[in-house]
Amino acid sequence: MFTYITRKFWIKEEKTMSTSVNTIKRLLWIILDVFALTYLISLNIENHFVVANLKWLSNDFLFAITGGAFASLVVVLVCEIIKYRQLKLATENALLVYLGSLYGQFLIIRSNCKRVMNSKVFVSDNLIQSTCDNATIVADSINGIDYTLICNTNKVRDLLNQFKTAKYLTIKNVLINFVYLKVAVWEDGKVLISQGKQNLVTSDCSNTNKVLNKVISQSTTILTYLDQVITQIDNELGNKYQWQNRKQALNTYQDNYISQQLEDYIKEDIIVF
Repeated sequence: MFTYITRKFWIKEEKTMSTSVNTIKRLLWIILDVFALTYLISLNIENHFVVANLKWLSNDFLFAITGGAFASLVVVLVCEIIKYRQLKLATENALLVYLGSLYGQFLIIRSNCKRVMNSKVFVSDNLIQSTCDNATIVADSINGIDYTLICNTNKVRDLLNQFKTAKYLTIKNVLINFVYLKVAVWEDGKVLISQGKQNLVTSDCSNTNKVLNKVISQSTTILTYLDQVITQIDNELGNKYQWQNRKQALNTYQDNYISQQLEDYIKEDIIVF
């Protein structure tokens, strides 16, 4: 019981754009009703349409009450609109950050696959697993973004809705299917063992090679789509995210995001805080 009372009266729940929009719309209706009532009372003061004949109640008193309520509600509405604009700005920033992060995760996936393809090194069965998990979390976060507008839709909302309705499940399925790289490594490992060889799977192994090429191809397709979406949203928002500069930095230093070899990690200097 104490926990319920605490959550109800002391812990403020996070406000979303949809709740803010609903609050603004309800306030507008209430303000219109109070304004109409105030206007009718003012007309009644001048023209005496209704005479209450009550000593303890007058038109002037009712006008003061409704007029004060109207003014207070207008102030509340202005404050709510300011909160809505702040929420809108924060949501747009979060959307760009999440999309940029998703782009970076797929860039890491492609870079790691290209590295093992080009260097013919041993392919680990969990080469891209952790990155896929991170990308899934980011994709879920984008799908959960609440971007409800007061007025008509805009391009940002259209692009976000397109992601939610047409691209989200596709990206999720692609990430889920990337598990077949692990399956391919296991299958090729069993083939090597059956041939009396060491279980050292490389990109030269048939199944692993095919899956690596498929992962690279699908990652490239998704990267192209994400680049287009982020560019359009950034342009719509006045280039505040500076996506082209961020993308150039990611692509320039993408080799820094590949999985390290054991020897490289051992050679690194110890970080001292």
